[in-house]
Amino acid sequence: MFRKVLIAIDEDGHAEAVVHYGGQLAQDVHGEVVVFHVVQPPPTYATQAGMYLPEGELRRAATEHGREVLRTAAEKLPAEVPSRLVVKYGEHSAWREIVQAAEREQADVIVLGAHSQANFARPVLGSTAEKVSRHVKVPVLLVR
Repeated sequence: MFRKVLIAIDEDGHAEAVVHYGGQLAQDVHGEVVVFHVVQPPPTYATQAGMYLPEGELRRAATEHGREVLRTAAEKLPAEVPSRLVVKYGEHSAWREIVQAAEREQADVIVLGAHSQANFARPVLGSTAEKVSRHVKVPVLLVR
């Protein structure tokens, strides 16, 4: 049923739990994992400072940091689960990049973190998780 699991992570502290549940799901169904991370373009002020760096240096550094985020997260995957790490320099919003990655990778399910606001009466999805769940055609497992 879920042969390919797309695990979308960011740097908000949910990555370890998201990788744990996504990896466990893939292990249980003898599936494979694509661990995906979107690197957002730097803010304008960083771009202006980047004018003094070699061309493309900010993008290269941000992408390399994204690869390190993925490598660290992937260490938590079960060893027997086939996995691939994909970092994408965001040309669009994170949610749109995740939806496109799910389509491109032909994922059967997406696992990503959901934010919860403790001072509300009910959990509130982060805007990325909410938009992914509304626009993707496959099931979404949200991890808090």
